[in-house]
Amino acid sequence: MPDQNLHEQQSIERDNCTNLIVQSTAKNKIIVAGPGTGKTTTFRKLLETKNGDKLALTFINSLAFDLQKGLGDLAESYTFHGYCKKLLHKISVDGIDTNFHYYPKLPILIKTDADLIEIDLDKFDEAFQTLTEDDRIGFYLERGDYYNAVSHNDAVYRVLKHFQSGSASLPSFSQVVVDEYQDFNSLEIAFIDELVKTSPVLIAGDDDQAIYNFKNASPYHIRAKSSHPDFEKFELPYCSRCPQVIVDAVHDITNKAKTISKLQERIEKRYLCFLPDKEVDSLAHPKIIHASCSTHTKSAPYISKFIEREIAKIPQAETDLAREKDYPCVLIAGPSHYTKQVYEYLKTRFTNIDYPEAQNKDIEILEGYKILMHDQSANLGWRIILECSRLRQKADIIKATRESKQRLADALDDSFKNEHLEIVALLVKIKAGEVITETETNVIIGKCGQAIDQVKKFLNIDPEDENQGDKVEDTSVSIKMTTINGSKGMSANYVFLIGMNNGEFPKSAPNPTDNEICQLIVGLTRTRKKCYLISNARFGLAFGKSKSVFIDWINPEKIDRITANAVFFRS
Repeated sequence: MPDQNLHEQQSIERDNCTNLIVQSTAKNKIIVAGPGTGKTTTFRKLLETKNGDKLALTFINSLAFDLQKGLGDLAESYTFHGYCKKLLHKISVDGIDTNFHYYPKLPILIKTDADLIEIDLDKFDEAFQTLTEDDRIGFYLERGDYYNAVSHNDAVYRVLKHFQSGSASLPSFSQVVVDEYQDFNSLEIAFIDELVKTSPVLIAGDDDQAIYNFKNASPYHIRAKSSHPDFEKFELPYCSRCPQVIVDAVHDITNKAKTISKLQERIEKRYLCFLPDKEVDSLAHPKIIHASCSTHTKSAPYISKFIEREIAKIPQAETDLAREKDYPCVLIAGPSHYTKQVYEYLKTRFTNIDYPEAQNKDIEILEGYKILMHDQSANLGWRIILECSRLRQKADIIKATRESKQRLADALDDSFKNEHLEIVALLVKIKAGEVITETETNVIIGKCGQAIDQVKKFLNIDPEDENQGDKVEDTSVSIKMTTINGSKGMSANYVFLIGMNNGEFPKSAPNPTDNEICQLIVGLTRTRKKCYLISNARFGLAFGKSKSVFIDWINPEKIDRITANAVFFRS
């Protein structure tokens, strides 16, 4: 029987926590709260009290999309680079015009420029992210000017420096909200500090979820802001996402971390299961499952088979509920060499699987052609094509045009240009819906190295559009597959964390990093109903793997253990 007094008490306290934030007259506020505690709901309630323009910022596209869904028309929702891209199209900054190219792979291209010019410069993104004002930034901006192009980090940097110079003031808002503050690096923090000068700001985050050190983000920033005299600090202690066993596991993990001198500067925070929403799930799923698979090979894919068996048990009502609430029913997260193999197995058995292909990080000639379709003299378009060519004079051309500032197209041989402009003309015909011959199709395939359907997809032409009838809704279980880092901002009824082995997660069992501990917390707290931790003794030709030490960090009374071996699958 539910404890109605406890339910009422929790509901009253949760409302009080939210109301304190909404009703506070402080100009700048910070919420430090764990996963699933209602930060977006609090944003919405605060924004409803404000008139005028409002802005919501977060780190990655999926989180910005979730904010947009949660806030609706109450605020403009952007990622940092998305907002800066918008501003760059409106303001006049030195070096580029407002019709610049937004090219995420620009750092790769500029690194190649440095090599060709024989300048020893590297790690341009790091320089921007850490605001290290050295030769890397100067060289990068010079090349970006020449190409009239920006990427993610330099876009934020250009906007920041424009407003810091006093050339103009950042747009002011009646309210700015910033989510996932622990995910930001020094560049983005400096930008937020500029926003604070012109607008009231509410920041939210959780240093227990600081997992983006690969982009030089640091939990230092949220820890510093949480005690800053210009910010009033608030809490949201009640988790409406996770069942009790997950909330308890988070406490087990943070307590264990402190005993081995990890998470040393961690902000202490209350984190409680909100039983009015989660008691039913907590009673139905009182344990985390540790599945110990004896092997995982092509002939004995036990991890995949175990997951398949568990998915088959999910009631249709829970699948329907996940679809109605617009989140996946199942989330499978782990190292990509695990998820790829599990996907190859499951895709033949389930139809509703979302497993995003890894983005091609190489420069592709189609990217250059697409730019030339709109501007045949664009330096960036020709530079991409030059990068993908085998032209022996490449280095000489880059050096010469750097010195002379001559347009790249003017430095190229006419025969080289005509060869590629013929492809551009064919792509323009395809984009316009014109029919091209088989010979022309083969020419495009030969130059682009991709099937014609892939070329059309790249040009935002769906080959199936013309013959597509009414789509039949897929009512099967929805499955999302990604890495733990990629799972940030997601949740699912059933979560499978795979690759839970020492040597992989964590890399060093005796000395796990703070980042790995935070990844564990993030992975676990994607769970709405039930969580599985899956280890394996063998993976392909690798034998003798041991279960992750992280599994032992959780109170053993909260874990049910399953041995998934040949006997298990015969039963």
